[in-house]
Amino acid sequence: MTGQSIRRHRRRRGEGTVKLNITSMIDMFTLMVVFLLKNYSAQGQLVTPATNLLLPTSSVEKNAGEALSVKISQTNIMVENGIVIDAAGYQKILTQKDFMIQPLYEVLKKYSDEARKSAEMFKTEFSGKISIQGDVAIPYNVLTRIMYTCGQAGYPVMNLVVYRKG
Repeated sequence: MTGQSIRRHRRRRGEGTVKLNITSMIDMFTLMVVFLLKNYSAQGQLVTPATNLLLPTSSVEKNAGEALSVKISQTNIMVENGIVIDAAGYQKILTQKDFMIQPLYEVLKKYSDEARKSAEMFKTEFSGKISIQGDVAIPYNVLTRIMYTCGQAGYPVMNLVVYRKG
């Protein structure tokens, strides 16, 4: 083969369809999405009050953070949208002398123990934060008993969720 025919042969070999391997690109985009989701900050996250619950208003400046949620209506008490104390139990709380609300304590203690175990497993610190959403019309003695029970169950950092005055 002469020099010119070798060049033609190379040119022909280079012509044709080129296949693009996009597996590497998909992997790269997946890693970017995971990175962005992991670093996403949920600043000012939405807190949805329970049904039949009217939160008080306040001139608070602090945004709600991520925490275990206790919702207190005029007829029941819920932890993470699960009813812990129904209407009959709520009436007993109104008249009881003891500050500790035993059924609520047991549920909160389970959440606290699980959160401590996962914090230990992932080498993080258990924050002990809890958000209390209380109806405007709940009696003061019910709120103080719930706050006392939260503290005894391992949640000393309590935030009362309110509507911000506009």
